[in-house]
Order: sequence, then structure tokens, then C-alpha cells
Amino acid sequence: MPAKLAPDRTRGLIVAAGDLRSETHDLPLLTRLLALVGTQPRVVVLVPADLADDCADLDNVLYDAGAGEVRLQVLQARADAEQRSLLDAVEHAHVVLLLAEQPLRLSTLVGGTQLARAIRRRNAEGMSVVGCAAGAALLCEHMLTHGAEGATPRSGGASLAPGLGLTNRIVVDQGGHASDRLGRLLAALALNPFALGLGLDAATAAVIGPDNVLEVVGSGGVTLIDPAEMRESNAAELEPGAPIRITNLRLHALTGGARYDLDFRRTVD
Repeated sequence: MPAKLAPDRTRGLIVAAGDLRSETHDLPLLTRLLALVGTQPRVVVLVPADLADDCADLDNVLYDAGAGEVRLQVLQARADAEQRSLLDAVEHAHVVLLLAEQPLRLSTLVGGTQLARAIRRRNAEGMSVVGCAAGAALLCEHMLTHGAEGATPRSGGASLAPGLGLTNRIVVDQGGHASDRLGRLLAALALNPFALGLGLDAATAAVIGPDNVLEVVGSGGVTLIDPAEMRESNAAELEPGAPIRITNLRLHALTGGARYDLDFRRTVD
């Protein structure tokens, strides 16, 4: 469950973003996301060791996008998540940015550590948390780790693991084209129909405010699947690999500027 809010605090933004590094639109999107937080925010970036080379210039990109201070922390072992200097940086940060290519690469380094607890608490106190690429999946209580491609949901076609738990409203799939990830999202929702399924395009972000209203920003789209009125699913009866029958789902294709209320499960003006 998300961390409880203090009576006098407002939760910070929770931002699920698709892959930014391979797109020419990454700087404008990062500029807009940082502007939502404030002027010259202090940013802490967490990346696993396998992405260290790819992120060598990320601090300069963030400065160009409007950051006032950047700490880029490469995590090689779980002990790195207990560093006092890193925990102090999170205490004073306006934004924590999670970046990964595989959700488990980062969750196994951060999950259950003092760093994870600090991120959850600071988000409840007002600090924003941005998950990019596979880091977006880590924002959720139920983290979609991987799954089969294709539009048809299949038994065993989605694997879930505990994430940071900043929100229990959504399950995020940031990978592939919309048609490739549809089956994974449907399979995940068959296992957990409480959540909304969110599929993210590259260079696109879903910004969840403290009122649990999601707004889409960026040049692509967000696929949102609502299973609230699901009538039937045979997921519990199937052998691995068999197609899943699911009926009465709602699917929304949202683009920049669209807003969706996660509590009431409806679009808003």
C-alpha cells in the first residue's frame, strides 16, 4: 500500500514515463516534467550498473531541462542503497528519477532497503518520483516484470512482482508497441482486476497528481485498460500458454492533454 500522508502534507507527483533516451523529444518532455515540480529542482537519479555507460551524459541533459542540482547514483549492490550520503540526498531532493531496462534489475537492488522506505515516505511528504522505461513499472505495488508479446492474453503471459508501492491504482507496461503489450496487460489484469492497466509509448508520460487524476504529456499515447466491470475470466482454469477469456473491459487511448480520474475511473475535462 502507498505510504500514509501526514495531515499537513500533499503527496508528490507519481510519473510513469516511456523510454526517453532513444527519442528526439526527450529534452522537451523532461523540461516539462521538471517544470511541474518547480524551478531548478534537486534531482536524484537511480540507475543499475548495467546502464551506467548509457547514462553518462544524463546529468547534463537534466541540467539542460532545468534541474538545479543532479546526483546520478549508479547502484551495483544492495549495500549502495544504504549509503548515508544517498539517503541524505533523497531527503533534500525534489525529484527521484528511476531508470532501468529491466524492472527486476532495479527492484532487486532497492526493494526492502532504507532507500525504498525513504522514497515512499518522501513521496508522501511531497517529493515527486519519476519512473522512466522499465523504472515506470517499479512505481506500482504490483510490478509487471515481463511477459509475452502479442494482442492475445495467455495464461502465464505476465509475471508480477512487488514494486515500490507508490501507487496501487495501476499496473504499468512501458515496452513495445501498443499491440505487443496488449496481451501482457490483459493477462496481468486477469490476475489483478483491481488495478488499471497502463501502456506507455516512448517520449510520453502519465503524470498522477495528489488527487489521483492522471494527465498524459508528451508526443505519444497511453493505453489505459479498465477491468472494473469485468464479468468473466477463465485465467484460473488454464494450462500455461492457453489463451485467456476476458469480457467487458474498457479500453481508452489517451494522448497529450487527456486527463483520467483513477478513483472514479472516468475521463475528466
